[in-house]
Amino acid sequence: MATPAPTVIDQSTVPWETWPDPAVAARSPSRWKLLITGERTGTAGLVTGIAQLAPGEHFLPHRHEPEETYYVVSGRGEVDISDQTAPIGPGCAIHIPSGATHALRCTGSEPLFLVFSFPRDRFDEITYHFEE
Repeated sequence: MATPAPTVIDQSTVPWETWPDPAVAARSPSRWKLLITGERTGTAGLVTGIAQLAPGEHFLPHRHEPEETYYVVSGRGEVDISDQTAPIGPGCAIHIPSGATHALRCTGSEPLFLVFSFPRDRFDEITYHFEE
């Protein structure tokens, strides 16, 4: 396999996305931008993006096989991972183990922005399992 070329993405040129399932999108009106992902950038080994939650919004409880990290850029919130809840704000780094059920809420008056990453080649390799 050839080594991917260096990649520089300006997030302002990438469109916001949301859940493709309208029922999930209605219950979790979050949005994100995929910045580094093999199906779009020809990169391998890492998926990276940014996500935004408006005040009062949340990511539904879910799990997926690959581990994940978050890095909070701005805003305030709470993260639930398995049976633990923690307040989060700018500068917080979060590790979510493989298969752990997790959720996220924006508890502040400003939007919560975070960087997320997965150790995968492509975002379309990640299957989300939502809790009822």
